[in-house]
Amino acid sequence: MFSLPRALSYQGASSTRIRQYQRYSAICVSSIFLEGEDINMSISHAADSIGLKEIPRYEVKIIEEDDWMKGAQFGAAFAIGVDIDSQAIASASENATLNNIRPDKLQLHLIASQTSSSCRDDWPSRVVEGENAFEIDTVIHKDKYDVVIANILLNPLLNLADQIIFSTKPGAIIGLSGILSEQVQNLLQKYSLFLEGIEVSKMDDWACVSGRKRKNIDIC
Repeated sequence: MFSLPRALSYQGASSTRIRQYQRYSAICVSSIFLEGEDINMSISHAADSIGLKEIPRYEVKIIEEDDWMKGAQFGAAFAIGVDIDSQAIASASENATLNNIRPDKLQLHLIASQTSSSCRDDWPSRVVEGENAFEIDTVIHKDKYDVVIANILLNPLLNLADQIIFSTKPGAIIGLSGILSEQVQNLLQKYSLFLEGIEVSKMDDWACVSGRKRKNIDIC
């Protein structure tokens, strides 16, 4: 499943990331190439090297590398990722390996749920498995974080607002995504009490809300 990202890295991609969209039964691979690279040729060679009969559909965009794959790759001393979906954890682990992020820089926690549980003997050392959702609180409340990103759906973002805010330091950056543009106001009604300098960015039908935690509040 993850042969193409590795092949792209061999063909000159400086960073590679995988996203799985279960709703559409699709996998999206994003890669960064330095300016001047022949991207079309690199993708063609990568596809040939793993035996793909057709070149995957793709588009090329010009971006700043600082906008992509921040955090553990660009200076964070340590990062933690939490999910209840084993496929998401597998993708995150593969992304970290492809981008040379060591296990001591990024730790991933797979929390079992009623709909998703997976005990695997071949998880890399960066993956820690938990037994129930209560362990999410144990993980995120162990320390206070400078940056927290929650990429889930609207209802979980609303239901977990107290935990998300509590897990951050005063002045910390908080990013909330996985919502539709039409749901932004619902999210703002909840989080505007806790955040300042709020910004909303949109891509197609999706939106991301970000801001800094107010320094004069905390949640017990």
